[in-house]
Amino acid sequence: MELASGNVTAVTDTAEDENPSFAPNSRLIVYATRQGGREALMTTTVDGKIKARLAGRSGDIREPSWGPFQR
Repeated sequence: MELASGNVTAVTDTAEDENPSFAPNSRLIVYATRQGGREALMTTTVDGKIKARLAGRSGDIREPSWGPFQR
């Protein structure tokens, strides 16, 4: 939501998208969703213009969050 105007913009595509978590740099959001009947982990920019599905193993994806960076 743009606070000055009150305009609301959806940054994800479906009602299946849930449990968003902002990246520490405040530029990305990670969230759980369903694609093709399977659970998936997605990221999007805060303006919703760029989306990417994250690779992962099968399993429950419920509450994604950003973890500490490890080298």
